[in-house]
Amino acid sequence: MRVSLITFCTLLAIAAAPATVPAAQVTLPHCLVSLIEEVQVPAEEAGVLSGLAVKEGQQVKTEELLAKIDDVQAKMQVRVAGLKLAVAGEKAANDVSIRYSTAAAAVAAAEYQLNVEANQKVPGTVPKTEIRKLLLTWQRAALEIEQAEMTMRIDGLQAKVSEAEVEASQEILDRHSIKSPLDGVVVELYHHAGEWVKPGDPVMHVVRVDRLRVEGFLNASEVAPGEVDGQPVGVRVELARGRVEQFAGRIVFVSPLVQAGGEYQVWAEVENRQEGEHWLLRPGLNAQMTIQSR
Repeated sequence: MRVSLITFCTLLAIAAAPATVPAAQVTLPHCLVSLIEEVQVPAEEAGVLSGLAVKEGQQVKTEELLAKIDDVQAKMQVRVAGLKLAVAGEKAANDVSIRYSTAAAAVAAAEYQLNVEANQKVPGTVPKTEIRKLLLTWQRAALEIEQAEMTMRIDGLQAKVSEAEVEASQEILDRHSIKSPLDGVVVELYHHAGEWVKPGDPVMHVVRVDRLRVEGFLNASEVAPGEVDGQPVGVRVELARGRVEQFAGRIVFVSPLVQAGGEYQVWAEVENRQEGEHWLLRPGLNAQMTIQSR
């Protein structure tokens, strides 16, 4: 009876232990590899393309120079603005007027006090009209100090205006250099050196290929969005001559919309790999994606 009780307790413990459920996999056999980022890089200023720094098929980095628009006039504007700033800076730093007005006011004050004291000792030594003129001269000199200080403040503000003009002209000059907005590959050139472009004209097409998107569809009646959102994926792609390569990624988007066939779209972002100078995974390829669902 004792043995049976132990056996019974053991069975109860086994039954109560949580079962380990392996993660389920959802396989989408027909997926499409597509781009995450692509840019029709535009010209930002009007002018003649003075040169192209890249060619089709070339890999570029963010902020790498792609092309230049003739910038002779823009450079001259920067130089003129810089000279104006230098002049404004000199005027803003010049306090000669303040120092002269201060000295003149001191002299006028001393002369006025001297004549007032002379009249106090011997009344009538200096006529009252002369005393009034001396007082007016002193007051005018004091006001000239305020005027000089105000002029210096205005010159300081004008220097800031000139500084802003330098920044604005430098910004215009910078827009004559067309730079890449992303890491990618130049896949098409729309203009060549010597051609005229205007603001908004696309100059070249740059695509990002180091990280791509794999899109597929799930059946809404079989898989819930929460089971796959953010989950890791494995992507299988067949390349030339039957070669098969595997790539890893993660689901980053689950569509809130269910289409007419009862399916909803999901896509994963996948890290690409290079072989020599070429990328293995390319937009437009078909792929099989396996999602490690919850």
